[in-house]
Amino acid sequence: MKNYQHALKNRREFLQTSIKAGLMMPFISGHTTLFTEHASQTNRKISAQKAPHPLNILILGGTSFLGPQQVAYAMGRGHAITIFTRGQTKPTTHKSLFKNVEQLTGDREDNLEALRGRKWDAVIDNSGRRAKWTRDSALLLRENVDLYLYTSSTGVYYPYLGSDIREETELVLQVPEGINEEQALEYDYGVMKAKSEMEARSAFGEDRTIVVRPTYMMGPGDKTDRFTYWPARLSRGG
Repeated sequence: MKNYQHALKNRREFLQTSIKAGLMMPFISGHTTLFTEHASQTNRKISAQKAPHPLNILILGGTSFLGPQQVAYAMGRGHAITIFTRGQTKPTTHKSLFKNVEQLTGDREDNLEALRGRKWDAVIDNSGRRAKWTRDSALLLRENVDLYLYTSSTGVYYPYLGSDIREETELVLQVPEGINEEQALEYDYGVMKAKSEMEARSAFGEDRTIVVRPTYMMGPGDKTDRFTYWPARLSRGG
């Protein structure tokens, strides 16, 4: 019995390590997934090695900005993808791939029924914009999904524009008093992300939760124009 339990533990740890490595690649290889494809080249394939163990991956979100890049990379590795959205946003990049993506429709505020009773190897939470959303989805999925990856932000630290931030840097968990409206909005976003991270970890545990804290992400599908403004402005001179 001990040998059997030990084998199960080793297999579980192996699968978790494999899943974690695979899920992290679209983030740590961002130069591949976000910067090598112009918006007009929507069918261009992202080079990726086939995964030794194909996974069933659920993406909460998946059609707006980051999601299509993740879908393309994951499918390029041979993984099966399901996305959960409100069904209101059409992908602007990698459009042709979505005919092979299972698409579930609902609302993270009050309708997660499409997720109930389903099983996946991992979930990527791109659309967690309220701590409640993350809590509800994580609690619903924790018995049927091995790993939960939450896409957070460096906004969990404040001020977040610096060179001395470490993973152990204290997170901002409340908006301080005596600040202006613009600062309050920035704080509020970071507080939301920090509390959402905590909800994911509370539901899945430390060993089954991955938190990614990217800074600004730019590339095809970015509707903010926060990056392209600068080269355009510099080209005008003056």
